Amino acid sequence: MTEFGPTELPSTAEHPAIQPVRAKRPFGVRLWLALMFAAIGILTGATVYLFVSQSSEGTAEDSGAELALGRSLSLATDLQTALAAQNGGLTTKQANEITAAFSNGAFAPWVVDGENELLTQRLIEGAEPGDDRTLAEVPNQSRARRTALEKGGDNFVEEFEDGVTVIALPLREFGVVEGALRVQATRPPEGTDARNALEGDRLTALGLAVVVAALVGLLVASLITTRVKRLAAAARRIAEGDLSQPLDPRGRDEIGDLGRALDSMRIALAESFDALSSERDRLSAVFVSLEDAVIVVGSDGEVRFANPAASQLITADRLPAEPLRVWVRRAMQRGAVENDHVSISGRVFGISARHLPVESAVLIVVRDRTEELRRDQAEREFVSNAAHELRNPIAGMSGAIEVLRSGAKDDPEARDHFLGRLSADVERVSRLTKSLLTLARMEAIGEGEAEVVSLDLVVEDSSKTSEVPEGLELRLDVEPDLVAEADPVLLRQVVIGLLTNAYKHTPAPGVVTLRAFRATGNRVVIQVEDTGGGIPEGERDRVFERFYRGSGSLEREGFGLGLAIAKRMIDVMGGEISVESDEGRGSIFTVRLQQAAPSPTPVA
Repeated sequence: MTEFGPTELPSTAEHPAIQPVRAKRPFGVRLWLALMFAAIGILTGATVYLFVSQSSEGTAEDSGAELALGRSLSLATDLQTALAAQNGGLTTKQANEITAAFSNGAFAPWVVDGENELLTQRLIEGAEPGDDRTLAEVPNQSRARRTALEKGGDNFVEEFEDGVTVIALPLREFGVVEGALRVQATRPPEGTDARNALEGDRLTALGLAVVVAALVGLLVASLITTRVKRLAAAARRIAEGDLSQPLDPRGRDEIGDLGRALDSMRIALAESFDALSSERDRLSAVFVSLEDAVIVVGSDGEVRFANPAASQLITADRLPAEPLRVWVRRAMQRGAVENDHVSISGRVFGISARHLPVESAVLIVVRDRTEELRRDQAEREFVSNAAHELRNPIAGMSGAIEVLRSGAKDDPEARDHFLGRLSADVERVSRLTKSLLTLARMEAIGEGEAEVVSLDLVVEDSSKTSEVPEGLELRLDVEPDLVAEADPVLLRQVVIGLLTNAYKHTPAPGVVTLRAFRATGNRVVIQVEDTGGGIPEGERDRVFERFYRGSGSLEREGFGLGLAIAKRMIDVMGGEISVESDEGRGSIFTVRLQQAAPSPTPVA
């Protein structure tokens, strides 16, 4: 067996069961919220951009078509005025002159007479390269011609997706169609430039909207994540067992409500942990103070918990002692087992083992019954020895009385003999009864309050009270001014008893030495040394047992109670008594007491 320190009860605050995860995130929610707001800005801006683009395109096209129609109507008015002033119809020269004032790269007019003969030139003067369109290239020019030249001709206006507008207007003279004006108009450069500029502005506005949305998102995300981080840090402290710092929740929104809920949880956990810690401390104090060994063994056979009393029952590799393992296995199988006589290293233990299914372990309570069984045996021996010691003198007194009754009382010599025997037996019973009463009184007293006792006075009084037998010498060796914490009456009785015992076992000529001196550790020592026959090695540990008289002294006078009473008296005074002996060379009985502070009036 090796020393094995007590296992502390687990503490949640010191060793949390769950360690918080601390992932390193460069941006986290802040980036995602900013990207989310930017995406919303992009979606909103794109929607507005498309709507405005389509609206502006439609407006530009409508405006271009209206401008082309207005210009065509103005040209048609000029042509009809010239037609009215010219009896016989327009000439090619007049038509070219009138249309030349209106012609440009975006407005191409053609004039035909009532027979659909082209009066204007085929190529447009002043047209830009690549824009020298002819009437044949005008979309739907045939349908436009028919619409404008047919009887009661009507205006023809048609718009195309590429921004081209085709217009055909009848030219009337006195209500009769005398010709037609056909126009192909495209979007004017000014309109295109304005549209391109507007498109650039729209793109700029879209970019600004995205940037503003991202900045606003970053700001809002920072505000939110700062509060969330504060709550996360507080939750991490709670998980680590730090419940002392309040959360200080702010705001009346959902995050504020979450902070207040966490703070309420922190307070409740702190109160619960305080209660659990108090219970744990009490439970730990109970386990530490228990004289019975308490061991918890896991399903793998390893000791999970043990109190200090179990240190000698656990091996260095944290396993229970070999004799306990069989009871662990039986408890696992049966649920609970008990046994009052289990021998471990020469001592007897009582075992109670119970299976803990939830813990997947076995709880073992081991009680050392060695001293208990030894006390029981000693009490039985005490009763037996007391009965034996009383039976002999009582039997002698009973026999003497019977002899005296039978007629010996009339014989003076026989009467004196039996009366002497009765007196000796009564004295023996009286001394035995007195010793038993003294021992019983010592057992009932327990440790009492000590006084300051002068050992000089105790030694002097004890040496004078104990008569030195003839042929023996008593030597005193006492340091001056020795004082001890003791009871003066009991200490004097102990010293007298040790001197009497030494006289009894020291044959003449011999020497008995009584010493008193200071020792280390703030102790004082009283020794009684004799030159007698000594005590055999196998009997030295039993000399302080009740009724034990040794193998070589069974026929001597005494009951074997003197040293037992002396030991109990020393125990009452908080001291120690021991014996050293070499067979054939004498014995030394040593009493150790606590040294007292000097007192002006010590007692003896």
